[in-house]
Amino acid sequence: MDDERWVAFVRGAHRPGTLTALAAVFSTRGVNFESLATAEVDDTTGLIVVTFRATPRRQQELARAVERLTPVHSVLVRRAADLGVRAAGVMHLPRGVTFRPPARAAVAWSGVSEAGEPVLVEGPLVDVELVVAAAREAGATVSGIVIQPPPAP
Repeated sequence: MDDERWVAFVRGAHRPGTLTALAAVFSTRGVNFESLATAEVDDTTGLIVVTFRATPRRQQELARAVERLTPVHSVLVRRAADLGVRAAGVMHLPRGVTFRPPARAAVAWSGVSEAGEPVLVEGPLVDVELVVAAAREAGATVSGIVIQPPPAP
């Protein structure tokens, strides 16, 4: 079976060693991060967002191993294609380049690229990635995507 793309939201102790322990779980199982971002939730709890490719079985194995780590409070793993996985993206195109997100991308957006303003988009991760790829093809010089944390239970 082909590897699928996943997004893991890991809430854990905001202290040295938490990220290292998470990385060790993936590394010892031969799984590489596609992307990794951290965010401070409060003084004691942090959020780590990881994207990776794995089979569904390997994803479950990774989630169980991460959940057993002492500094980890919770783990939520979703398919990257899940429309509930939300993201925001920013693209900066050269002045004079008119850019609009592809019509098939279900995103909210703002910015006037031809005026040199950054274009900001928000929506499902797969659609934000589609818009960023289109912006790069149109000449975007800077782009970035941030995966938004899921709503608190």
